[in-house]
Formats: sequence, C-alpha cells, structure tokens
Amino acid sequence: MQTRIYDERLKTQTENWMAQFDEYLTHACTFTFRQEVNGNKLSAEQAWLYWENFCKYLNRQIYKHAAKNHHKSLLILPVMHGELKNTRLHFHCAIGCVDRSYNFNELTAIVNKAWREMKWTDNETDIKPYRNIGWHGYMLKESVRMDLHSVDLTRCCIPVALKAKILS
Repeated sequence: MQTRIYDERLKTQTENWMAQFDEYLTHACTFTFRQEVNGNKLSAEQAWLYWENFCKYLNRQIYKHAAKNHHKSLLILPVMHGELKNTRLHFHCAIGCVDRSYNFNELTAIVNKAWREMKWTDNETDIKPYRNIGWHGYMLKESVRMDLHSVDLTRCCIPVALKAKILS
C-alpha cells in the first residue's frame, strides 16, 4: 500500500510541474501509432524514439532552421498510454506555441499535417482546445508507477524562454 501512496504523490508532483505551463498551452492532443512496424510489435522504447522524431519534425515545420540552430521549440508535454494495460500505444500531450501567432486552427493544421507525414502513425489525431479541465490528470492516469515510465520529463519540449522563466 505504501507504494500506491508514493505513486499518487509522484503523480501529483508531475501534474503540478505541468500546470506551471497552463497559460502557454493551447492544444490538448491524442496521437496514435501503428502497432506493428516492419512486422514487429511496437515497443514503448520505439514509440518514444518515434515521438522524439515527430517533435523534431514538427518544430522544423514551425521554426525552420531556427529549431536546430537556435533551439526554438513548441511547448510540448507528452505522456505515453497503452503500455500498462497492453493496449494500443498512443500519446496524449499538451502543446503551445509561445513565440508565434498561430490561431487554434492554423496550429492544428500544421500538427495534423506533420503527424500524417510520419510513416509509422495510424494518421489518427484528436486535437481539442486546451482548457485544463482535468487534462493533466487524464494524461497522467496511466503513470501511477514508481518509475513514471509513461512520463519522461526529459522528452518534454520546453522553449528556452520558458526554461529561463521557470529557473528564475
């Protein structure tokens, strides 16, 4: 029982960490993967690698060369689902663009197009306006584990300007 209490505390701490970005988030998203790649079942490790590739590609679509040369990035907070219950691997995430003026529909179109250009996706997205009515809790519902394997804070994309603000 002690483990469960610790897990809930860790989940709450992660939810609070994510909440500090609420004012910058505009999109609540779900992305699904093909469950087999080259005839092999998709692993969690592969899904995270594919996710990283997608984020790099998406940031290049928004920021062009500045994404690589100047570390420009969307704000992206991802959580993987499906591993614990051995169901379809997919990601829930919250996305925001802090230094460009995109309306909801414009950024949604860019995100959808980028996802559909990835060869390992099911081309399925569900993107809604971010309102944080329990979205962090929903994103973290499968992360109640000691290792928070479905949440990897090092794989969150945090724009440099926000990193400076958080650390100050």
